[in-house]
Amino acid sequence: MKDALLVALVMYLAKFLDWGALNIQVRPIILGPLVGLVLGDLTQGIILGAAIEAVFMGTFTVGGSVPSDIPSGAIFGTAFGILTGKGVAVGVALAVPVGLLATLLFNLVCLFFNFLVSYQDRAIAEKNDRRFNQIHIFAMFFYPIPFAIMTFIAIKAGVGPIESFMNSLPDQVMAMLNVMAQMLPALGMAILTKSMWDKEIIPFFFIGFVLAAYLGMDTMGIAVLGAALAIYFIFTDFKKKKEMAALKRSPQADQTNDSSEMTDEMEDFLS
Repeated sequence: MKDALLVALVMYLAKFLDWGALNIQVRPIILGPLVGLVLGDLTQGIILGAAIEAVFMGTFTVGGSVPSDIPSGAIFGTAFGILTGKGVAVGVALAVPVGLLATLLFNLVCLFFNFLVSYQDRAIAEKNDRRFNQIHIFAMFFYPIPFAIMTFIAIKAGVGPIESFMNSLPDQVMAMLNVMAQMLPALGMAILTKSMWDKEIIPFFFIGFVLAAYLGMDTMGIAVLGAALAIYFIFTDFKKKKEMAALKRSPQADQTNDSSEMTDEMEDFLS
């Protein structure tokens, strides 16, 4: 009862921040530790949050397009991974299908709240700011409630059956789940890489591969090195743009203004 209520509160907070107060989608790397904290296992929450974040790293919401309900997948995956004692194998395995199923609930909730649109349109037409704000606040506080109720019921009723089901699985199936849990983060990284792929990052891709595969550097070391290189290139690019802006303001720039504009247009076309 207590665990289900606490996890439901985490779900309410995640949805309140997501589509309510700040429109911030709280990622699994934050939700995992929160769920672990309320369930009394912060370490496992951090591990599960990081593993699920890697799975959903290339998945994000654009406007009303929700390919997967990431907060729901992260919260359920972390909670069941901790409560069943199976860790990453169960957490990652459940996060993906739960995220997809929770999208159906998201669509139903949005369909239900569509009735508020006409009231807000009327408030705008009447220039009634107070009524508009009241309707917005109502939706902001009541939107997360269906997700919190779903979470409470699922955690309270589902931990026992899932734990019994997982304990009844053969060792070979559990081994397959562990392998899948290790492969899904790689899939998430591949989706992220595909969305941001550009010919200019090809050298860095292979540099990272060599550092990990042949030089044995861990992920944190590669991340720190990559961040340092990114900061260096940002400052270098900023310095070049500053010098070019100063050059364009010089008297000699007037003579070559037409040619420079043509060059800039060509660079924009080719970039």
